[in-house]
Amino acid sequence: MEEICMDLETAALKAGQYFGNGYHCAEAVVAATLEAAGQDKVQIQAAISCATAFGGGFGKSFEEACGALSGALIAIGYFHGRKTLDESWDLPARMGDDIRQAFLEQTGTTHCRTLRDRFGEEHQMAECRILVQETTRELIRILT
Repeated sequence: MEEICMDLETAALKAGQYFGNGYHCAEAVVAATLEAAGQDKVQIQAAISCATAFGGGFGKSFEEACGALSGALIAIGYFHGRKTLDESWDLPARMGDDIRQAFLEQTGTTHCRTLRDRFGEEHQMAECRILVQETTRELIRILT
């Protein structure tokens, strides 16, 4: 993987901007992380499209994992996923567990609806933006 050249704060702020300007949680994490790593526009767009169905706790159901966490897992797979069956998946699995554990330590749950209910309708977008930013920060720490 190319060295991630954008600092954590810049990447986190970019993720928050993406979240507030049309991308949902999973897409925002993926876009900001790949941009931070210097990926080209075509690669970023392809990865964002892979993240699209994960927003809103899987397809706007709000019944599964938070999209920010899903986006982080997609980015891990983008950089470290297996390309052939004979490759080990130990590294991406460990990174996936690391981001999940960090997310749980921060929020106490990975469940989208639980988080949204906790935030309340009035504060949900602002709180989700913070969560997108924090997840991006932690993801870049793990990737580097």
